[in-house]
Parts: sequence; structure tokens; C-alpha cells
Amino acid sequence: MISERHQSVDDFQVEVKGKELMRFALVRCLSLISTGFAFANGCATLEPFGKTLQQERIPENWVSVGRGWASFYGSEFHGRKTASGELYDEGFLTAAHPTLPFGTIVLVRRVATGRYALVRITDRGPFVANRTIDLSRAAAAKIGLLVAGVGRVELFVIPPHHSLIAHL
Repeated sequence: MISERHQSVDDFQVEVKGKELMRFALVRCLSLISTGFAFANGCATLEPFGKTLQQERIPENWVSVGRGWASFYGSEFHGRKTASGELYDEGFLTAAHPTLPFGTIVLVRRVATGRYALVRITDRGPFVANRTIDLSRAAAAKIGLLVAGVGRVELFVIPPHHSLIAHL
């Protein structure tokens, strides 16, 4: 009789531990899901899968300012003042260019994929040989440069009153 009672206590402890493990697994799973949603919402401005734009669809009145290599700002510049006086925010679609006037809206199209981003020039640079433009982290994500770090791009200045930039 004692051994049966001991056996039922052991069964009860195993059952309780099993339920605790299931509860822990459920809580862990739900926390991972909620973390995933929070991460996705926090990165919504990055738009990692930008739309594509083929060369033949670019209007003729958009001035091409050439092709070259693009790179992006490192995170250590986030919050620092740019040459235009604005604070650099890696979540905004901005860029540094050596000569274009501050405030110019530029379409940066990655040559290899056609993915593009509209950026506003807020800084001077890049200060690395053979680079044409430095993009913010958000702009680099939009055209798919975060992994490679650099890529061939084509730049187009968008006319000031174009409907694409009316909301900017």
C-alpha cells in the first residue's frame, strides 16, 4: 500500500512537471511571436523589400546625375549633426552627396536589381574614393545594400514639383 501511494505521488509530480513544461513552452513561444511582431513594427520604416524600377520607366525629364558606387552610413553617425545642420537619423531616407544642393530629392536605383529609394540630400560625402553617394541605413535597406555594404547605383534628380515628392 505504501508503494502504491508513493507511485501516485511520483505520477502526480511528473504530471505537474509536464504541465509546467508545457506552460513554459507556450509562454516562450508567445513571447517569441510578440518579439517578432515588435521587431517587424519597429523596422517598418526600413522597408527591406523595396519596389523595383526599370530604366525604361524613368521619365525623360528626370536628370541623371550618373552612375557610381553607393555605400551607407554606419550606426555610429546616428544622432550626429550633418553638413546641412540636421541631425542624422538612420531611419530616414537621406543621403550624403559631394555636390548636390541640400534638400535635393534623388532617386537612387540599384543597377543590379532595379530596387530604388527616394532620398533627400542632407550631408556631404562620401569621403571614400570611388563612391558616389552615402545612403542612410533605411535607404540602403530599401535597395538591398545592408549585406553587401556597397553597390552600383544610378542617380536621378527628381523635379521639385513632381507628384512623387509632393508628400515629402
